[in-house]
Amino acid sequence: MEINLSGNNVEKISSQLSATIWGHRFTDGQRGPEYVLEFLNVLVGADYDLSSEKYIRNKALGLRRFIFEGVKEGSKRSIVKLEKNERNKLIDILQDEDSLDAIQEFLRNLEVPLYDARGKEADRSWYARTLFPLHEALLFFEVRKKGESTSYERNFFARGGELYFLMLHHGTRDNIKTRNKIEEGLQRLLRKNVPIEKVVSSINTAFEEESMITEKPAYLYENEKTKAETPFLPDTDHPFYKEYAEELAKLIENDIDIYELFPLLTSLVTFQLMRYMYDRAKISEGQRIDYFFDCLDGQETQILKLASSSFQKNDLLIKERFEKSFENNFNKKLGNIDPIEEKLLEWKETPDKFLTIMGLTRLQSRKKTVISALNQCNSKKDVETKLYNTVKDVVSDQLKKHQLSIIKILVRDGGIGGFRAGTKYRYFMSDKFLQTLVYINVGPGESLEFGDFLDQLNTKYNIVIGEKAARDNGLYNKSNINISYYQKNEQALRDKLKKNGLLIEYSDATAMIRNPYEGSEV
Repeated sequence: MEINLSGNNVEKISSQLSATIWGHRFTDGQRGPEYVLEFLNVLVGADYDLSSEKYIRNKALGLRRFIFEGVKEGSKRSIVKLEKNERNKLIDILQDEDSLDAIQEFLRNLEVPLYDARGKEADRSWYARTLFPLHEALLFFEVRKKGESTSYERNFFARGGELYFLMLHHGTRDNIKTRNKIEEGLQRLLRKNVPIEKVVSSINTAFEEESMITEKPAYLYENEKTKAETPFLPDTDHPFYKEYAEELAKLIENDIDIYELFPLLTSLVTFQLMRYMYDRAKISEGQRIDYFFDCLDGQETQILKLASSSFQKNDLLIKERFEKSFENNFNKKLGNIDPIEEKLLEWKETPDKFLTIMGLTRLQSRKKTVISALNQCNSKKDVETKLYNTVKDVVSDQLKKHQLSIIKILVRDGGIGGFRAGTKYRYFMSDKFLQTLVYINVGPGESLEFGDFLDQLNTKYNIVIGEKAARDNGLYNKSNINISYYQKNEQALRDKLKKNGLLIEYSDATAMIRNPYEGSEV
């Protein structure tokens, strides 16, 4: 699939440049849990087959109207209400009005809470809300309601989960054993809670709805049957895909029920997507991307600064990669125009001709800025400097507004980092993220020496915590801080593992990471 870079608005150009680097599409409208929910929706709709080229989507409108009765509907502040006859049908099927209210409350309490950067809960309409997937019957796609009609919405379920599905597809092409572990393991987890399935089935019957809407499948690859856009991965052979599949397979090997597993899945998927985005942003293969984690919860300023600096450095990598792609695109559009000086006269007389070439005709407030820079150009050098920098700044504003915030959302919602008042973003380890790292690196019921665990984190993920890793990658020499700070950071991680029941100390010198879970059923 080829991405067309001729869109006529700056936000579209920013998004399309992003697609050529990372895929189509990731957006800042999608939250961490939604990546997992969309992936599970795709997997269930593909009948748990990672080789499928299409999947079916569940609307479950009646079920959702029942669960979220009283919640706002759209921007006009009306609320969703069941009709009297609908409620009577539900009472007839469930045979008890008190049971109906209890079921409604139970299901409503399964809503997945979504928060912004400042901890404020999202205020979404009923058709944009989601539930913890205690059973596959509670998975459904977001819809858009317009008048009396509904259609599938792409703003929040924005293909991030589809892309993750494709990553696992490509990562298991040559490893059917791992593919089967993922397919069968998630099928077992999402079909285990039979009582939930029976309740949902009864509710669907009352609304006379099929559990799945099958008339229009969504396609994962371009073919003669696809009319709508399909997801797109720019690299189908990335080595991370195989690692991601193995990590997911290892996580679901643990005997953890789906309710407890869901936040761990969120941490894993966001961590994997973050690593993918950073890796795809590298300008050269030799670049190393490190993650220094503050395990002292901001209590030591020196460690906090190192973790923040690590984040800012990686953030800059994204910006540089985007600007390099923009430069290539700019040169591609203007490179064949020779002599460009003749065209400059034409563009100055009719600026829209230049804006059309660059795909900027829908610019509003920034259009005058671009035209002003164009009028100051008298040579090819001016185009390559003054005009280039002006257009780059216009497009980069959209990058800063949308594309860079995707990383921050992944980091924040995965428990991989965040910020507090007066500080910048930094990497830190939430309990859920730390548990996830243990469960994907230490098998069920198995143990690993603490020092070996640290080495593994550094070798596999370039995670830096303590003295050894800081010395090995040169951070200690560059940072000019006392080695004791790294030792404190390492001890803090050890304490955090112990608090989570993941570490047993035999002496000051010997500590073992232990995975407390048994293996799941096969």
